[in-house]
Amino acid sequence: MNNSQKLTAWFKRFEHKMSVKVPKLIARTAIEEYNESFQKKAWTGKPWKKTKRPVKKGSLMLRTTSLASSIREGEATINRVRIMAGSRLVPYAKIHNQGGIIERAARSETFVRNRYVKGKKAKYFGGMGAFKKGTTPGQGLTFKAYTINMPQRQFMGHSAALNKRIIKNLKTLF
Repeated sequence: MNNSQKLTAWFKRFEHKMSVKVPKLIARTAIEEYNESFQKKAWTGKPWKKTKRPVKKGSLMLRTTSLASSIREGEATINRVRIMAGSRLVPYAKIHNQGGIIERAARSETFVRNRYVKGKKAKYFGGMGAFKKGTTPGQGLTFKAYTINMPQRQFMGHSAALNKRIIKNLKTLF
């Protein structure tokens, strides 16, 4: 193998690292950094705001690991690396990370009480059945409209510390 062939082979390996390994490394590093923000309870050295009602045990953002576990790689190409958080089961990820106002409209709900379906009492009221003990017919609930001002508790985004960590990992790779 002459020098020209060796140089061509080296550039092919380098090109493979650039197109495949680098985006994956950046995504993995970012996800590690974002998950560590849950342990630090801060983002870029700025601690999260305290809750109005103190939490007896643990942390508000770590009661379950659903939010931290929802952080994942969305896209990792040579042109773009995208990290996502939240899912259908964790719809609150964006409001926690960015802060904002949650608005709920007024609503009312009616609900059906338990009725007897077997026996003598099931034949009452034209076969609909009598209400079981302790239940009353025709009740409903009414909820007023309300808003909640959710403070920002950022756990992911751009940061100088993340950039330094990515550069360090890239130097290790090459």
